Amino acid sequence: MKLQSKLTLFSAATKIIILLVLVMVLPPVVNRIALHNTDQRLLQKKEQVFDIIEERGLESFLSDGADDTYGSYNLLKEEFISMEPIDPSQINNRIENTLRKVEDEVVEYRVLSLGFELHGATYLLEIGRSLDTIRETSSTLQRYALYFLFSVVLLTVFMDLAFIKVLLRPLTLILRKLQRIGHPDSFKPTPLPTNTSDFVFLNETINTMMGQVKEAFRKEKEFIGNVSHELLTPISILQNRLENLMADLAVPDTVLLKLVENQKTLHRLKSIIQALLLISRIENEQYLKNERVNLLALVQDVVDEISDRAELKNVTISMSLSQSPVLQKANYSLLFTMLFNVVNNAIKYNKEGGSIHIDGVRKDTRYELCVSDTGTGIAEDQLPKIFSRFKRNHAPDGESHGLGLAIVQTVAKFHRIKLDVSSEPGKGTDFKLVFKEL
Repeated sequence: MKLQSKLTLFSAATKIIILLVLVMVLPPVVNRIALHNTDQRLLQKKEQVFDIIEERGLESFLSDGADDTYGSYNLLKEEFISMEPIDPSQINNRIENTLRKVEDEVVEYRVLSLGFELHGATYLLEIGRSLDTIRETSSTLQRYALYFLFSVVLLTVFMDLAFIKVLLRPLTLILRKLQRIGHPDSFKPTPLPTNTSDFVFLNETINTMMGQVKEAFRKEKEFIGNVSHELLTPISILQNRLENLMADLAVPDTVLLKLVENQKTLHRLKSIIQALLLISRIENEQYLKNERVNLLALVQDVVDEISDRAELKNVTISMSLSQSPVLQKANYSLLFTMLFNVVNNAIKYNKEGGSIHIDGVRKDTRYELCVSDTGTGIAEDQLPKIFSRFKRNHAPDGESHGLGLAIVQTVAKFHRIKLDVSSEPGKGTDFKLVFKEL
């Protein structure tokens, strides 16, 4: 998972956890606030009642007579005010929840009870507000509070996503620059447009490291050039000397046989060195891909070149290529070597009188070229090892040195060709080359 996705998920998860905690805490808090506001409202109404009594007298609430009482409920029974004379010993000032029966209906109220004295008499003032109204107000507050919290969380998640994207943009630029590197020589150190010191340090470190890698590859190229001269030249000189000795009629037959064996050994050594140098040069991209190669013509050239070997083993080669593509950026000689090695292996490990079929078919933007043989096949546990250098099955001609398929894999990677091998011991092998982005 990308770093940006992880940071976004972490930010969203923390906010969701906070939201869940608030959802759990919110109801009791809102209820507490609603009751507190109700109590404050009851106290305000008490002050208003006392202001009226002070201004208009107690008679504005009570009728004539000392035992008269006063009670008033609003239309929906949401609030009430009552006043009645009581004994001084019954005074108990409080605010509490209590049930009241109003017109044969029991209603739960939040009631302020307050005793006071006026003109030598003691009265009980009660001001109440319906708890259903309080709960409805509390429910409304909770709902809108949840809407608000959810909106804030959603908004902050999008803001965090945008901020993280902007914050990590330098890292994205660094990754894209690294992904475009096909070879160390193609890397060009560039400054990073950011003021974040961590990313600046990372970019400078990568630039320095790639500079060191480029220098190492430059030295390797020089080494390869030196090796090709220092090793192949002495081998060629030794081969010429052996040929001169073999041409001398005075050399005994026993010595001549040994000279022939030495000549074969030198030839084998020269082939191995040339194969290793070829692989190294390809991996170091010392070859150009500036040719247009017709795949059908390439296959035909390989078949023509190798037909003599097939005839010696009585192996028939057939071709069936439909809609043969033209590779735009390729190296003909390397592709020829790659396909030649594949077909040569199909001949080498085929049975006497066997066959090889080269089939090509286009699939969307890909072209699949399959070389199938009727040879000895490869054991399933050996398939992952066939591209390893110097790893080979027993070659009937004794000439194989285990680098043919290593060259095939190297050329395929150089041309971005996908290799797929399937085999069944005793029945043959299918070697598929998938050319992409045609």
